[in-house]
Amino acid sequence: MIAAFLLISIAIVAPQQGGEIARQVENDIARGVELQQKGDLEGARAAYENALRLAPRRVEALSNLGVVYARLGRYDQAIKLYKEALTVAPTQHAVRLNLGIAYFQTEQFDLARQELAQVVAVQPNNYQARLLLGLCLYQLDKLPDAIRELEAVYRAQPDNLGAAYALAHAYLSANQLEPAAVLVDKVFRQLDSAEAHLIIGALHLAAKEFPQAIAELSEAKKLNPRLPTLHSQLGNAYLFSGNREQAIKEYLAELEVNPRDFNANARLGWLYREDGRLDEAATYLQKALALRPDDGSVLYQMAQLAQAKGEIEEAVRLLERVVEKMPKFTAAHVMLARLYYRLKRTADAERERAIIEQLNAEQQRNQPTPEQVAPQTKAAEKGKGPASDRF
Repeated sequence: MIAAFLLISIAIVAPQQGGEIARQVENDIARGVELQQKGDLEGARAAYENALRLAPRRVEALSNLGVVYARLGRYDQAIKLYKEALTVAPTQHAVRLNLGIAYFQTEQFDLARQELAQVVAVQPNNYQARLLLGLCLYQLDKLPDAIRELEAVYRAQPDNLGAAYALAHAYLSANQLEPAAVLVDKVFRQLDSAEAHLIIGALHLAAKEFPQAIAELSEAKKLNPRLPTLHSQLGNAYLFSGNREQAIKEYLAELEVNPRDFNANARLGWLYREDGRLDEAATYLQKALALRPDDGSVLYQMAQLAQAKGEIEEAVRLLERVVEKMPKFTAAHVMLARLYYRLKRTADAERERAIIEQLNAEQQRNQPTPEQVAPQTKAAEKGKGPASDRF
């Protein structure tokens, strides 16, 4: 799903040079492109470096040498060269796209987003850039923005399975089950690939159809046990089915494939904390928090962990961050009030109690009245559906 780096072969006006030097620079760049296209990366690297010794600001040489380093896995060098090229020619969007790809490959998703957004702003029909931008936004948990970009790519390229796959995942993460189901039925039901079984299983998981989810995800596991997020989602299916032991095995298997999987780290931290394995819980929760520093659910788990260790002031600090980000999270307010009392911070505790009472009152107001429930009950009695359908 990751786009290829682009070679730059356009002409850039260079400073005046002697005729012989200029010809040598052009020959070195042409030779570098030829060798690069043949797969001789070391030969291409030498050619571009020769050109840059004579003309240090030639954009083609800087950018193409960056591509060579990226393909050699030396992304730090590649990023440095792309940035240098952009200081010379900031409107070279192919170079900026390459920079965005390099950031993406090194999982620097916010930096990648910034570069790719600039490309998309001036080239809205650059669907390579839009797909990568959507993937970055997905990784950053900016789901509405991710869906917007991925929908644009899928509308323009309905045969792009990578775009469809990413869009389906984004819909499910945003709990938009209806468009996810439409997309899955249209694109993936007829396919027998690991990716197809994974996304179908993920749809069942989101719909809380756990046996079907386990069946589909297990099929994906047979076809490609190293497919990213597969073990993490299978772990969720087992966990929500009540099989904690198997869930833990799947989360650990996910982290062998992808140590940066947020869900697997967060779930393991939660499970180990509940099991009293506090040091192991801390390791996984800290990894999850490093991936999403503002995630309220992980901060809450960290607060519970701190309380279990007797670190009351640290628990309070974390809970204050939780309620700032999730002001309607009643359980966090309850825990915070209790800890304020333990620290003799009575005024703060009373403030939290008032917030809790307000939240409880709001919840009570939002409960359906008997008159609202009655039509559903009658419908259920007539065979039109259970009274609990909406709740």
